Amino acid sequence: ARRPLTEVRNVMTANALGIAPDLRVNDAWQTLAEHQVAQAPVVDALGRVIGLLLRADMAPLDLLPEPGAVKQAIDLARRPVSEVMVSPVPTVSPDTELRRVAAVLLGTGLPGLPVTDEAGVLAGFISRTDILRAVAADPPLDLWSGPALPL
Repeated sequence: ARRPLTEVRNVMTANALGIAPDLRVNDAWQTLAEHQVAQAPVVDALGRVIGLLLRADMAPLDLLPEPGAVKQAIDLARRPVSEVMVSPVPTVSPDTELRRVAAVLLGTGLPGLPVTDEAGVLAGFISRTDILRAVAADPPLDLWSGPALPL
């Protein structure tokens, strides 16, 4: 049960989408939609994770305009991603045990976490769905057996 991400088949999304912090929210929303993802790590010029952008944070852009909401949506669309991202965001490394990743995700309430190398550079992304898929594909993998892991 105590297996790192690197040993669990198809659990981590490699080549994760990274969003620049100075990108306009509207452009980031379009990028998430084009890649059909609900969240993406925000990375600096060196590829280091500095935050997390959730599509839910851009909800006004997903809604049909209502009276008064149009101005709010336009204002949001013009702002840089750095103003709406979740920051700081916890990250995990490829050698983190899947069980610990699941515990961290549950503790944060986030839909996913960036996976980074030793330098903090984006190496992939793991979501709750990825974890569930891994457990379903590998039935002997029991996330909850054994003693509780300290966080």
